[in-house]
Amino acid sequence: MSSAIESAIEPAIVLAAYAEPVASGRRVLFVGPAISALPARLLERGARLVHVCDPNPARVAEATAKNRSSNVSFSALADGHFALREGAFDVCIVEDAGISDPVALVKKIRKALTPRGVALLASANPETQAPLLPHRPSGVIALDYYALYDAVKAEFEHVRMLGQAPFVGYVIADFAPEGTPEPSLDTAFLPGGAEEPELFIAVASQQPVDLEAFTVVQLPYRSVVSGGAAADTEALKRARGEGQALQRKLSEVEAELAGDKKAFAALRAKLSEAEAAHAPRDAKLREAEAALAPRDAKLREIEAALAGRDAKLREAEAAVAGRDAKLREAETKVFARDAELAALRQELENKNQQLKQQEASLAQLNEKLRQGPSAEEAATAAAELEGLERALAERGEHVRKLERELREAERIGKELVRQLPGTSPEGAAETRYKASEAELSQKLAKSQADLIATRWALEAAVRRGGGSETPEA
Repeated sequence: MSSAIESAIEPAIVLAAYAEPVASGRRVLFVGPAISALPARLLERGARLVHVCDPNPARVAEATAKNRSSNVSFSALADGHFALREGAFDVCIVEDAGISDPVALVKKIRKALTPRGVALLASANPETQAPLLPHRPSGVIALDYYALYDAVKAEFEHVRMLGQAPFVGYVIADFAPEGTPEPSLDTAFLPGGAEEPELFIAVASQQPVDLEAFTVVQLPYRSVVSGGAAADTEALKRARGEGQALQRKLSEVEAELAGDKKAFAALRAKLSEAEAAHAPRDAKLREAEAALAPRDAKLREIEAALAGRDAKLREAEAAVAGRDAKLREAETKVFARDAELAALRQELENKNQQLKQQEASLAQLNEKLRQGPSAEEAATAAAELEGLERALAERGEHVRKLERELREAERIGKELVRQLPGTSPEGAAETRYKASEAELSQKLAKSQADLIATRWALEAAVRRGGGSETPEA
C-alpha cells in the first residue's frame, strides 16, 4: 500500500493536505473515481474512515477487489444512496464536481453531512493550457468558477471560493538556524504575483469554518519531474484531450437529443391535434359504416338470390342444350326420311311413266280390237293381255308395298314430330309431313284409278273379242 501511495502523485492529493484540520479523526465521504489515491492520503492525514462513491460500477468493483483496508469502503453513486446515510459524515471531498449533475449532487452532499459538516468541491479550470500535473478526466460536465459557486451556494449558507495554482521554485534554508525560522515567500518573478489556478475549490458549510487562506503544499520533486512522471504526464494529457473531445461530442449529442426531443414533442402535439381534428370524421365514418351494414346485408342476400338464379339459369341452359341436341338429332332423322320420301316419289314417278306407256299400249290394243283382230292377232293380244295382267298384278303388289311404307313413314314422322321440342319446329315438320302425305295420297289415288280404268278397258276388250276367260285384277 505504501509504495502505491508514494508513486501516486495527483493534483487532488493537495486536498488531503488542505482538509487535514477538519478531516483528522472524522468520517469522510469522498465522491470521485474509486481508483483515486486521495482516500488513502486522507487516511494518512488522520481520517477515521473514508467512504468512496463513484458513478462508475466497473471502477467500484475494481477498487473493492483490490481494497485491503477496513477503514475504506466503496459504493456506487446511485439514486437514494445518500438518503440511507443522512447526517452520517463530517467532511465531504469531491475531486471533480462535474462527475455528476452538480445541482443534484450538492443536494445529496448537504443531506449526507452533519449540521457542522464541511464540503470541499473541486472543479478543473477549463482555460488551463499546461497544468503542472495531469488531471484525471473524471467529470461529465465542465464547471467554471461561477457555475461551481452557484451550484454550491444554492444549498450551503457559507461558501468560500479558493484556487489551486501550481507552485514552482527553490527553497533557500539555513542549515543551522537558531530557533524556528520564519518562512519568506517571494513572488516577484511572477506576473500578477501568482500562477493561473488549475482547480477551483469551493469550501461550503452551514457554520463558519476556520481554514487557511493561503497554504503551500510541497510535493516530491522527483515524482513531478522524473522521466516516468513525464511519460505519465504526456499520456494523461492525451487522455485528458480525448476526454475533452468526448465531452464536447457528448455535449453535441445531448444538444442533438434535445433538439430531437423538441421535434418529437412538436410532432406529437401535431399528431394529437390531427387526431382531435379527425375524431368527428371518424365518428361520422363509424356511423356511416353502421348505416351501411343493413344495406350490405341486403346486398349479400340479393347476391345470394342472384347466385341461385344464375344456377337455375345454367340448369335451364343445360336443359335447352340437351333439347337442342335432341332437335338436331330429330332434324337429322327428318332429313333422312325426307330423302327416303324423295326417292319414293321418284320411283313412283317412274312407275307412273311406265303406266302411261302401258296405257298407250292398251289404247293401241283396244284400237286393234275394235278393228277386229285376226286369230293370230287375238292370240298375240291374249298373250300380251296375259303379260299385262301379270304386270298389273305386280304393279298392284308394288303399290300396296308403297302404301305400307308410306303409312310407316307417316307413323315415324308423326312420332318424330311429337318428340321435337318447341312449337316452331313442330309446326314446320307437321306442315311438311302433311304436304308430303297429301301429295303421296293423290298420286296413289291416281295410280289406283288408272289401274281400275285399265282393268275395265281390258275386260271390255276381252268381251268384245269374244274371249271365254275373264282376267282377274
